Amino acid sequence: MRMQHASIAAVVASLTLALSPIVTTAAVPVVQRTPLPLLALSPCPDEPTFKCGTLPVPLNRRHPDGRTIPLHVELFPHTGPIADGAVFTSEGGPGASITIGGQHYQGPTLLAEVSKTRDVVFIDQRGVGLSAAINCDAWQHGGPFYSSAAQCHDQLGDTANFYSTTDVADDLEDVRRALGYGKIDLLGPSYAGNDMLTYTARWTGNVRSIVIGSPAATVGTDPFYAYPPKAWAGMLTSLCRRTPACDAANPDPAGTLYWLAAQLRSKPLKGTGIDSHGVPHKLTVTENLLANGIMFYADYVGPSEVIQAATALRHGDPVPLLRLAANVDPANGPHDSGTPREESRGHWLARTCVDQPVQWDKGAPAATRQRQYSAAYKAEPAMYGPVSKGAWAAPGYAGYQPLPCIASTWEDRPNFPVGTKITGVPALVMAGELDFGLPPSVVRLAADSLVGSKQLTVAGSGHIPWLWSGCAADLMQRFILTHDLGDASCAQVPESPVWLPGSFPLTTAAAPPARQLRGPSAPADLRRAATVIGWTLMDGLQEMASIQGVTSAGLRGGAVTYQDGQDRPFRFDRARFTRDLAVTGALAWEGKDVDGQFTVKLPNGSTVTGTVHGPYRVYGAALTITMLGRSFSVPSH
Repeated sequence: MRMQHASIAAVVASLTLALSPIVTTAAVPVVQRTPLPLLALSPCPDEPTFKCGTLPVPLNRRHPDGRTIPLHVELFPHTGPIADGAVFTSEGGPGASITIGGQHYQGPTLLAEVSKTRDVVFIDQRGVGLSAAINCDAWQHGGPFYSSAAQCHDQLGDTANFYSTTDVADDLEDVRRALGYGKIDLLGPSYAGNDMLTYTARWTGNVRSIVIGSPAATVGTDPFYAYPPKAWAGMLTSLCRRTPACDAANPDPAGTLYWLAAQLRSKPLKGTGIDSHGVPHKLTVTENLLANGIMFYADYVGPSEVIQAATALRHGDPVPLLRLAANVDPANGPHDSGTPREESRGHWLARTCVDQPVQWDKGAPAATRQRQYSAAYKAEPAMYGPVSKGAWAAPGYAGYQPLPCIASTWEDRPNFPVGTKITGVPALVMAGELDFGLPPSVVRLAADSLVGSKQLTVAGSGHIPWLWSGCAADLMQRFILTHDLGDASCAQVPESPVWLPGSFPLTTAAAPPARQLRGPSAPADLRRAATVIGWTLMDGLQEMASIQGVTSAGLRGGAVTYQDGQDRPFRFDRARFTRDLAVTGALAWEGKDVDGQFTVKLPNGSTVTGTVHGPYRVYGAALTITMLGRSFSVPSH
């Protein structure tokens, strides 16, 4: 589920001011502590190299002698001979658990250099994972958007307001003290960036450094969260310009996005789309579905294809856009978040509704809340870049305005006061250049609170740059260890691209000809066929990756199946990217390389065999298609 956006609030009166060095335009509340016993850790049952423990912390921090909630903590001990404190991290969402498996990657792998000298401490926030995960059944499994949210609030009862980011930050402090650490380093991806930023504001003197990636700012943000659609035209242009096939076929990506939004606004597209699993969907593609569905589909697979799909629609071919829409069909129902152990949607609700700014008084009666929201909506400008406010600020599954919080009363609790400026802490704030949900304009809001912070936008990266870019991961570790980025020029070189088709041709004759590498001079129709073969194979692999399934459908027919245990496990069965060319074969995709054999029925009726080899999803790389004694180059990113 797309992360929702941010909250400013009234300060809890019983909290008291503490800690310097911090310069702020308003007081930052901090709870004073009495000493805690050391937290006893023992080998984790599923991974003995990690240490596990549970720390009871006050459920209601304004009455710390009352009920407690168990906080699950896991620790990856430093691997070298010298100990130098700890890095604390958690997961975003909100509602996602760091201890469902992410810790096993982050400790030994992502933070391999850092963990030589620092312990890495992983914490499931209160109400998440193994820290008494909130389980609101109907809301968890995609029940009616507003009524099941209200049921969840009522189920939480008098505890509904006890899951704010300020509570989470104070939990981190309890863990720090219970484990006996001095100053700690903080690492926060996505909404966990709020945890770490808020901890830094409340417990500044205990922070050695802070690194946050794609932080979901929750202070001072626009309640309508119009940042993404305003950024999309520029992002799509940047994305397309980096890919030779897309760049050559799409001279004005931004203009095409404006055209598509206007077209769907005035005349929604009706038709049957075949989703990536091969399931047909009878649907209506609206501007709302474009804005709140397609643009968020499968990392940035949706954005990587939407311009080319719009161009196809403009020329009378709706199939590519219908496929994108089928993959996010509202008829599939709201998002089912699975088990609360992995992702607690109840925690998302409780955290969101106390943290984030809304357009109404959170404590007002229901009718007043609705009137206040309606007045705020009416005052909004008509357009957010190419997208109308009606398409973006839409209720329910394909849109989150008003937030489901409007169905109940909540406290309004700030992470910290607007205008807070934190000084004296080495800070690195990373943004993903192609983060379509949390664009760099949002990340800058968090960076503005950290005076003197290093700000870095990582080229080609999506959400949480160090998960997309080896460069970003290295720079993140370097900063934790040295408080200095050093040479960060590698961040200007994109990594880990998705594949962008240049276009969606109906027939092979409409495809661009591939470049011939070897063999007797090939006629244009054979060179075009080489392009379509390459695009068919790459499209099939990309669809399989995006759905993480075992069978996907070709764009215009046929199928791709993953057969585990085979030397070439990806099996293509008459897969069609154009109407007139079908590909059958088997491929291996290991690391960055593709290797396989295929049989293809060409538009002229002849059947030929061939091979494919080369890097896939690598900037500047190409696949080599060999058939009929000739080799052709097809760009593979």
